[in-house]
Amino acid sequence: MRIRKHDWKAGEVSLAVEGSDDLWTLRTVIQPGDTVKGSTERKVKAGSDEKAAAVRRRVFLAVRVEKVEYAPDGSGLRVLGVITDGPDDVPRGDHHSFALEEGSELSLVKAAWPKYVREKLEQAAKPDAALLVVLFDREEARFFGVTRRGVEELSRLKGDVAKKAVDEKKAANFYREIADQIAQYDARGLYRHIVAGAPAFWKEYVERELPPALKAKTVLTAISDVERTAIRELLVRPEVKKLLHESSTMRELALVEEVLAALGRDRLAYGILGVEEAVAQGSAAAVIITENALAKARADGEQAFARLEEALRACEASRGEVHVLASDEAMRKIDGLGGVAAIRRW
Repeated sequence: MRIRKHDWKAGEVSLAVEGSDDLWTLRTVIQPGDTVKGSTERKVKAGSDEKAAAVRRRVFLAVRVEKVEYAPDGSGLRVLGVITDGPDDVPRGDHHSFALEEGSELSLVKAAWPKYVREKLEQAAKPDAALLVVLFDREEARFFGVTRRGVEELSRLKGDVAKKAVDEKKAANFYREIADQIAQYDARGLYRHIVAGAPAFWKEYVERELPPALKAKTVLTAISDVERTAIRELLVRPEVKKLLHESSTMRELALVEEVLAALGRDRLAYGILGVEEAVAQGSAAAVIITENALAKARADGEQAFARLEEALRACEASRGEVHVLASDEAMRKIDGLGGVAAIRRW
């Protein structure tokens, strides 16, 4: 996403949608009551005669948002609302829907920009490094794509290796197959970095099979096993920590680890009641909330959303941080705690 220009005090920002991840972000940034402005197609009468045929033409409209619909396949976003401004021949008060997709440009106006919403938009405008994560041992390899949306398992490989006596030729072929699969994913141009983890010394065998260019962009590290939960282990590895600032999903997973650590130290408040209490006491160092929780609050009505937003604003006012989680992998843990949690200072 590109932020073409902004005037935060006036509440308006001009945006260019560059990919499906931008639509994923905008689906929660654009809220009922906002105003969206942009070029759009609409049927208008070709003349003043009541019998004049309606023709479709491109017009510039301002619409007060009532509803936002996100296509499940990520192909588009529909913003529905009431027309507040436009050409003279377009009636004010009529309903209209903006179809946003890759390449769309729009202006978004809010009565106020909460700090956490503004930061979410600014973060989306920064390049986000997608990662390819490979977990393997001598018998299995699992490939994961880590993008802004979360962690997705891409494929698995099974090694043909004897349980008791390892056939060196079969083992070598398996590690070469893993390296070839890494090369195939890398050729798609989707992943900036590759993280390969394996128990014990197995990673060294794959490292030998990687060509120099691929080896240069691959971080090799140790894990306990090849289960999906091993991705959490990667977060604390010194070799991988340097990549956290480049991947929003890895940052979110690291935040989840902080939440779980605070829970273990009895320094966590969770659920709206617990978070409100921590914020009121001034003890909330950070509030972590999921997009699912924000969406549920909106669906529950204006009062429920206002209550939640007030807690987030109060946290920021007391110099606490607010983090909104968007990736499925990170949201799953926090949703289990009511969708919102506060890490307490004491």
